[in-house]
Amino acid sequence: MTLEEKVGQMLCFAFIGTEYSKQVDTIINDFNAGGVIYFASNITSPAQAAALNKKIQETAKIPLFTCIDQEGGSVLRIIDGIVPFPGAMALSATDKNIEDLCYNVGKDLKSLGFNLNHAPVADVNSNPANPVINSRAYSDDPQRVAKYVCEAFKGFQRAKVLPTIKHFPGHGNTSQDSHLLMPSLNSTKEEIKQNELIPFQKAFDEGADGVMVSHVLYTAYDEKNPATLSKPIMTDLLQKEMGFKGLIVTDSLTMGAIVENYTTDEVIRLCVGAGVDMMIFCGPAKLEDQAYIYNKFVEMVKNNEISMERIDHSVKKILELKEKYCYGEISTDNLADEKATQDAIKLSEESITQVLSNGILPLKETDKVLVISTQIKVICLVDNENSGYRTINEFLHKDEFVIDSTLSNFDEVISKAKNYDKIIFATYNVKKNDFQTKVFNALDKEKTVVVSLRSPYDIINLEGIKNYVCAYEATPLAFNSVSKCLTGKIKFNGKAPIKF
Repeated sequence: MTLEEKVGQMLCFAFIGTEYSKQVDTIINDFNAGGVIYFASNITSPAQAAALNKKIQETAKIPLFTCIDQEGGSVLRIIDGIVPFPGAMALSATDKNIEDLCYNVGKDLKSLGFNLNHAPVADVNSNPANPVINSRAYSDDPQRVAKYVCEAFKGFQRAKVLPTIKHFPGHGNTSQDSHLLMPSLNSTKEEIKQNELIPFQKAFDEGADGVMVSHVLYTAYDEKNPATLSKPIMTDLLQKEMGFKGLIVTDSLTMGAIVENYTTDEVIRLCVGAGVDMMIFCGPAKLEDQAYIYNKFVEMVKNNEISMERIDHSVKKILELKEKYCYGEISTDNLADEKATQDAIKLSEESITQVLSNGILPLKETDKVLVISTQIKVICLVDNENSGYRTINEFLHKDEFVIDSTLSNFDEVISKAKNYDKIIFATYNVKKNDFQTKVFNALDKEKTVVVSLRSPYDIINLEGIKNYVCAYEATPLAFNSVSKCLTGKIKFNGKAPIKF
């Protein structure tokens, strides 16, 4: 392989549009890229994604990693037409084994031509105020997280989809979102080993083939650079101490934590020097930026700023894993197997958790019920956009008010609420003294059922709450499941996998 081909293999780029374009062709043929990453904006349907993946692989001299974030729950790039996928905390609330579910999701992804999934999340959500992980984590208990992470990665690998377990060494004990700025963690090495590293170590020991590194500053290991740019973390801790031999990819290097603090040149030099195998660049995905990254990387190797030995180590690993994962027929013929779909729906139903009850559920046909829904704004940039503000009332079919931070309809909502027997208040990431708490404080607590649609920690900021239900995610799948529980069609079976 030429130097240019080797350098390209260590790069993964996002792209604009839904078709095979000049940009995609340039990424593949001029930059020799090792991978492309899809977002929801690149996908209009399973058939379109399959056709594009087919064209990409037919064009590439070396097969590409075609990457996607199909975590489940609030982070899904393909929502319809394949096996449904509840999120991590919802699945953990069922207490069921999820290997087969992840295999079935992986099988559909593989049929569509995706061979690398940036999942599962191995973060231990030990900080209730975490804005970016939260219910994307399986639990606040490292042993529980470890169990589910291993079941998930084994399911994906069985489907011949390479999982990258994330976000090493952990993003669960932070209160900042690395999409916007750089979070830091000041725990000691011993504390980190007893908490954050447990799920990762178990997954590595059991044969996980990929890991994604976070933009979190772990001061016990490196006071200057976040994990993605840190040799003490990526080489000394991850590879030498923890024995990881698989593919090491970065979280997107266009996130605020990186671009606000480092130049592109510094990012390439530090990242590769630290031990990463594949750098991922998402963000605006401009072709001129991608050309700069590729050309600068080549130049640095030619100028001996980055050693050939370092490049060869990563490229060998990339090619070996491509041989294992980058093959298979692309076809939309057998998607969303009926039994697999029903099993996934059942898991969603079994996840719904009743935390507090004063006996007013289930809702009766004769009850006059008001639904108050919070207008969902994306909390974390990795979450799916809630297009058209879908709500649980799509399945409950009751009278409804939608509230937002302006509270322009506050007086009307509170006045009308007095005329109803029962109120379903659907919350979304309640903060201390925010607009949702103002509405809740004005409602009759005895007849109000709070349904949290993302963070199970909403309860912490709602004083005097009598009825509390966790759905863990604002997806139509969860809306349907929670509606069945509220109306008594099915029982509440979930158990919250966190401590309140």
